[in-house]
Amino acid sequence: MRFSDAFLRQVRDRVSIADYAGRRLSWHKQKSRPSAGDYWACCPFHQEKSPSFHVLDTKGVFKCFGCGEKGDVFTLAMKLEGLSFPEAVSQMAERAGMEMPKDDYEDRGDTDRRKRLYQITARTAKLYADALRSSGGADARKYLQGRGLGPDEWERFGIGLAPDEWTWALDKLKAEGFTQEEIVAAGVAREGEEGKRAIDTFRGRVTFEITDPAGKIIGFGGRALAKDAKAKYINSPETALYSKSRVLYRLKQAREMLARTKAEGLVVGEGYLDVIAFERAGIAAVAPCGTALTEDQLQLLWRSGSEPVICLDGDSAGQRAAERALDLALPHLSPAHTLRFAHAPAGQDPDDIFRSGGAEALHDLIANATPAVDALFEREKNKRELSTPEARAAFQAGLKEAIAKIADRDTQRLYFSELMSRANAHLRSLRPPFVPFAPRQPGQPGAGPYKRGQPPPAPATAELKAIAGVERPRPAAEGLLRAAVDQPEVLSRYADWIERLEIHDPDLEAIRDALLTLADEASHAENDALSIDRATLSLHLTRSGQERAAARIERWKHEEKPPGRKAEPNTGPDANPSEWLALVTRQVVLPAIREELSELQAAAAEGDDDAFVRFQALSREARLIEARAREAKQEDAAADNDDADGLVA
Repeated sequence: MRFSDAFLRQVRDRVSIADYAGRRLSWHKQKSRPSAGDYWACCPFHQEKSPSFHVLDTKGVFKCFGCGEKGDVFTLAMKLEGLSFPEAVSQMAERAGMEMPKDDYEDRGDTDRRKRLYQITARTAKLYADALRSSGGADARKYLQGRGLGPDEWERFGIGLAPDEWTWALDKLKAEGFTQEEIVAAGVAREGEEGKRAIDTFRGRVTFEITDPAGKIIGFGGRALAKDAKAKYINSPETALYSKSRVLYRLKQAREMLARTKAEGLVVGEGYLDVIAFERAGIAAVAPCGTALTEDQLQLLWRSGSEPVICLDGDSAGQRAAERALDLALPHLSPAHTLRFAHAPAGQDPDDIFRSGGAEALHDLIANATPAVDALFEREKNKRELSTPEARAAFQAGLKEAIAKIADRDTQRLYFSELMSRANAHLRSLRPPFVPFAPRQPGQPGAGPYKRGQPPPAPATAELKAIAGVERPRPAAEGLLRAAVDQPEVLSRYADWIERLEIHDPDLEAIRDALLTLADEASHAENDALSIDRATLSLHLTRSGQERAAARIERWKHEEKPPGRKAEPNTGPDANPSEWLALVTRQVVLPAIREELSELQAAAAEGDDDAFVRFQALSREARLIEARAREAKQEDAAADNDDADGLVA
C-alpha cells in the first residue's frame, strides 16, 4: 500500500519515538536530556559499552554514531521488530489513534485534494497580509500598534486583516481559479444557511496564521475589531488540514526557540497575543486554538519538553482552565512528564505584563511557576472551609482521589507521601491552641469551664516567653519518640498524646511530625504496605530537608530498647497486654509527662500564669493516663500516682 506524505507526517507527529524506543532501551542518565527531547542509549543493533544511539524526539528521528543506522519511528519499528513498512505504519497509526487509508486510489485523490487546500490557505494568508497594509487597514494597524506590534511583528507572526466584507476572500480566491467547494473545505469560507450564498469565515478581524508542526499554514484565528462583536475571537472550522484539538499555535517556532534556550519545556498561554508576547521576550510558548487543553495537545507539549508551564490569564476563567489542565495531566504524571503553573496577577494576562514590565517581568513570572504537586494541594485545600471534621475529611479524601489517578506507581506513591504529610501538618496548624479549663468543645475530653469568679490567666511577659522559647534537652520525650518508632504498640496506644506533646527542640519536633505523618500513611496503605522503622523515618526526614533530625535518629543507641517483645522476657504485649501496658506507661510515657511538668513548674515559679494553668491541666492528664493503665490492671498505679501528685503539691 502506498501512503500519502500527509498521512505519514500525521502519524509521526502523534507518536513519540522516544516513548516507543524507551520501552526497549535504557536511556543513559548522564548523556540524556529529557527536557530537550534528547536521549542516548547503547545501540540495539550492535554490541557497545558506551551509548552512541541517539534519539531526537522533537524531530522524530534516531541515529547510531557507531554502526550508522538511522531513520524515523517506522524505520526503528521495522528494525527492532522485523516488520514490513506497511506493518510498521499500521502499528504506529494504531498507537496514534488513526485509521489506515482505505486504498491506494483514494489515498492519491486525498493527497491531491490536500495540496489544493494548502494552496488556498497559503494564498489567503498573503491576501490578509496585503489587506493589513492597504488603505482599508488603518483601523487594524492602529489597534496592533496600540498593542505594541509594528510591521516587523506583522511579518514575523503572520498577522493580517480580513476586511469587513461578506465575500471578500471568497471572490478573490475564485478569481484565481479555486472553486467555492475547495474554499469552503479549506475553512476560509462557509456555506450559507438554507440555500443562502456562501460567505467568508473571517470578516472585520485581525488574523493570525496557524501552522502545522512542519510550518505549513492550515488555518487562522481572528480577533474582532468591533467592540460589540458577538465573539472576540474565532478560529477556522474543522477541516481536513486543521483540527483545533490537535494543534498548538506557534508550535514549530516554539520548538526551535526551545532548542536555543535549553528551557525545561514550553509555556502554554491562553491566546495569540500572549504567545506573541512570550516569544518577543525570548520564551518558547504555544497556545490552544480556542479550546481548553486536550490530550493530544498535552502529548505534543511533552514531546517538546518534560516540564511545560501552564500560564493563563489571572481571572476565574484562567484559573478554571489551569485546573482542567491539571486534571488532564494527572494520569500521565511520571519522572519524565510533569507540569508547572504560573499565575498572572488578577486582571492581567501575559501580554499586559510584557507591555508594562518588559521581558524581565515575564521571565520572573515563569521562574516562579508552581509545581504540579503544589497546585494540586492548594486546589483541594481551597475548595472548602476546613472548620469541621467532615470538611477536613473531605479535604484528605479529595487529595487521595486525585492521587489515585496517577498511573505511574512510583510517582503515585511519592505524591501520596508528600501530600498527606502536608495535609496533616496543615490540619494540625488549624487546631485551636491548648487552653486548659476552656469551655468544653465537642471532641475535647477533659476540658472544663473556669471556676466561677476566676478570671482567665494574665498573658506571659515577653521576657518569660523568651525564656520559655529557649531550646531545652528533652531526653524523656526523645525516649518516648524512640519507643514509638521501635514499638508500633506504643505509637498506636499513645499517638494522641504524642501529637499534643509540647516540644521546643526543632529536631525532635520534626521527628514527631514525620512519625505521625508516616503513621497516617500506614493507616491508609493497601495491605499494610508501609511499615515504620528508623530507616523509613530517617529517609522521610532527609527527603523533607530535615537532615539534622535524620542524623539525630542515626545517633539513637540500639541497645537502649524500650520495653516490649525484645526488651524483657514475657513482657511483650502478646505475653500479657496488661503488664506490658503498665511497663510502657511507667518507663516511657509518664517520664515524658513529668519532664514537661517540671518545665512548666519552673516557668510557673517565675510568674508565668499560662504555664501554671497548663501545669494543672497536664497533671490531671497524667492522672487520666494512669487511670487508663489501672483499667488494664496496672499494678504499680499507686506509686506512679504518688510521683505525679508530688509534682503538683
